[in-house]
Amino acid sequence: MDLSNLVEGISSSVAAVITRRLDFTGDFGFGTAFAVDRGVYVTAYHVVASSGEVALVTPEGERGEAAVAAADPAEDLAVLYSELSVPPLDVGSALKLRVGQGVVAVGFPLALLDRPTATFGIVSAVGRTLRAGDRFFEYLIQTDAAINPGNSGGPLVNMSGEAVGVCSAIIAGAQGVGFAVPIDLAKIMYEMLRRYGRYVRPALGIYVVALNKALKALHSLPTDRGLLVVDVVPNSPPRK
Repeated sequence: MDLSNLVEGISSSVAAVITRRLDFTGDFGFGTAFAVDRGVYVTAYHVVASSGEVALVTPEGERGEAAVAAADPAEDLAVLYSELSVPPLDVGSALKLRVGQGVVAVGFPLALLDRPTATFGIVSAVGRTLRAGDRFFEYLIQTDAAINPGNSGGPLVNMSGEAVGVCSAIIAGAQGVGFAVPIDLAKIMYEMLRRYGRYVRPALGIYVVALNKALKALHSLPTDRGLLVVDVVPNSPPRK
């Protein structure tokens, strides 16, 4: 299987994210972003969460300052605006993904900025819920395509060259387990920005997982359809 042409096309839409904190440390951070429109980039929220300055750099040596136009820590997504323009990546939908489909993750792991790195794998599961500390991330795509530090914010792409996810997290100590946020959530964020000039995330204040036969049996439930509430967000309406 030769994916070189596919990866080459994806790579032209990907840029490295370099951040610097505006505090006494001045620490630098690294990640990945990809263009979804002219001067509009999607990345992972945690890549830019604590930054004061954000810059985008291409492997060809082009550089541009970037501003965070919208951010959603609950989904680990952010949209950046920049004068740096690269070809937008075709955007698909995670709703069409099936377990076993081939996918490619492209990004800049370990701050290696000379050219994007590509890793190949399959969709291991869809609709996953992941707990990280006291937070839950929902609807995640699970893949065995290697996702390493620095890959965060890069695209997870199907075999048609369409972005279906935003690489987001790995489980420390696990092998072949990576996660990506569905691209559909990033599309909603950008559409709200285009229409209303800002992003507002509606929330019920609960974390849920989709029921299935295994959860029905585990919890002795009367049905295997619907949603199971697994936690309530602190200080949210359901708590009051």
